[in-house]
Amino acid sequence: MKININSFKIVACLAFLMVLSSCSIDDIKPINQLTQENAVRDEASAQKILNGVYDLGREFDVSNFPLYLAGYGNEGLITGNLSGGQGYNTNEVPVENRFLTNLYNGFYKIINLSNFLIQELEAGKAVGIPEQRKVEMISEAKFQRAFSYFRLLRYFGQFYDLNSNYGVVLRTNFATQLEAQPRNSVQEVYTLIQQDLQYAAVNGPEFIEHFYAGKVASKALLAKVELYMGNYGTAVTLAKEVIDNTEGYDLEIIYSDIFVNSFNSSEVLFAPFSGPGSEGGSKMELIKQTSFSTTLKNLADAQVGLSSDGSLTAAGSNYDPRFAFAYAADSKGTNSQGKYPFLDNVNAQKNTIFHLRLGEIYLIHAEAEARRPSGVLSDALESLNAIRFRADVTLKTLVDKPTLLEDIRKEKLLELFFENGEPWFDMVRYHVLENLDAATIKPSLTSKNKFILPIPSQVIIGNKAIIQNPGY
Repeated sequence: MKININSFKIVACLAFLMVLSSCSIDDIKPINQLTQENAVRDEASAQKILNGVYDLGREFDVSNFPLYLAGYGNEGLITGNLSGGQGYNTNEVPVENRFLTNLYNGFYKIINLSNFLIQELEAGKAVGIPEQRKVEMISEAKFQRAFSYFRLLRYFGQFYDLNSNYGVVLRTNFATQLEAQPRNSVQEVYTLIQQDLQYAAVNGPEFIEHFYAGKVASKALLAKVELYMGNYGTAVTLAKEVIDNTEGYDLEIIYSDIFVNSFNSSEVLFAPFSGPGSEGGSKMELIKQTSFSTTLKNLADAQVGLSSDGSLTAAGSNYDPRFAFAYAADSKGTNSQGKYPFLDNVNAQKNTIFHLRLGEIYLIHAEAEARRPSGVLSDALESLNAIRFRADVTLKTLVDKPTLLEDIRKEKLLELFFENGEPWFDMVRYHVLENLDAATIKPSLTSKNKFILPIPSQVIIGNKAIIQNPGY
């Protein structure tokens, strides 16, 4: 199913060059477009539209936001010049932040193009396409729509409260004209995400390259969504099915091989394509404008040896090996962080961004098993220790449920720092579930209002039906 990734650019220029109106943020207006009647004509034209959906996920505005989340949370600090990076370290992001506007905008571009493809395929516009391939394409588009809404909800909505009205605007129809809409409830947003991922988990493609979204990636993302919603039994079942998959996804034996192998790693469930030249990649090489947090450093130090005796000289010593790999002199690389070794060079391989990988799914399984009614704590511990064993650090022993849950949260920080922002969302969820006080980890979290970002001011100018988040 491999395709020419360069055709991503063709669809952006030829069919759906999408920009924002100066007064509209979440309504995306395509210009210079083929007519809706002939944009999707057959399998090949539908594939070009789908390629465009994938390519929008690699655009600058959405492809390096984990760097900002690391500063907003407990993983690291923004230490250099990141566009619009002001306020993240101190949890005081201004509503006028232009980068935040572009982020919001970028996800709705993905959603709008996904809506178009779903609409055209369901209407039978792709003449001659095999039925199986049609439903696979719909599945991939639904995955992209669900993933975009999940990220929008976590960034701009009260994702941790199913009873909240502070969700995000749901759009399931292709938009060509401005239409102001109010925010949907958090539950309504989650329901759409669940429906899309349930469809994709059944109908998505199998045995695909890891920069596509197939059945396994859809099931993995759904497991995370169910965890967030508190549906722990369902999350356990889904996570276990992903761990026991028959498509060849498996933990790398050596942690560093994940990042050396990039999206080709056996552990990667979904990571955007990256390549040399015009093939492009994410902008995660900008990680050189960040540094690790004291929280992460101290946690890594506590895993090996004595307290406060870690060193990052040469290969590093007395730190968690994952932290040492990322930051020790011998392995940190040209971007000063070993997880992203490739420069933004015209003729060289570029960095991907690790949206979903199997190591996280083990820890989702561990947390969901520990939280579910009648959960088997020894099973949760086994999944946690599978990750610690691979990292070559001392295995945890079972003390009690609160200790186990905190061990899992800390392990996700050690395993996933500067990858997808998950440690930040864990801290929020654990606070809401009364497992910790977030302010003791990040003192600038002086209010629960800071658990989500502000709706950018330009969004509200363009859609006056939207109500701003509390506290902004």
